[in-house]
Amino acid sequence: MEETDFLAELRQRTGVSHRQLEARVPFVRLTADDVAAVDVAHAFTLFHAFYAGLEPVLVSRLGMLSLAGLYRRRSHLLADDLATLGYSLPQPWPSIVPDDEAGLLGLVYAIEGSALGGQIVARHLRSRLGAEFSDSLTFYSALTNGVGAHWQRVLAALRQALGREPALDAMSAAANGVFASLISLAETCSSEPCLTLR
Repeated sequence: MEETDFLAELRQRTGVSHRQLEARVPFVRLTADDVAAVDVAHAFTLFHAFYAGLEPVLVSRLGMLSLAGLYRRRSHLLADDLATLGYSLPQPWPSIVPDDEAGLLGLVYAIEGSALGGQIVARHLRSRLGAEFSDSLTFYSALTNGVGAHWQRVLAALRQALGREPALDAMSAAANGVFASLISLAETCSSEPCLTLR
């Protein structure tokens, strides 16, 4: 399968859930013209809960397959940003992490792909909230640095795994699982207090 074909197929299979996630209030507020610091804190609280629950298992399983370098840890960056913004850390959100290589790669595809869009979000936040707000955006700064080269490594691993027929199904299911988990987390936090001042 050609690279453009499998990427188009992955995007097609995950597009609906990806768009549903982007439309959720905590995340859509990041690109609003009137975005405020509290909007960033709310989104970062959700991200931290998600990644804090995911990372220990994900990093371990990727390491067993010599794929650990494909995922860049995020929870410590979000913890630093939330501390700078003056908020406490949330409880980790339980995550389902696949056991198989293709599923793990699908999960990495969804997460690392979001770093590409993070470049746009970071520019928007800096333009709306001012340069002094950059100290609260280490999450975006660290992940968008060298994102193009890292994304090429992720694509190479995806392409290699696609030599096995069921791989695309497992990849798209895992990627959709990432979006579904974040949607569920956003819905839970819309009805419960998520932000706690330090």
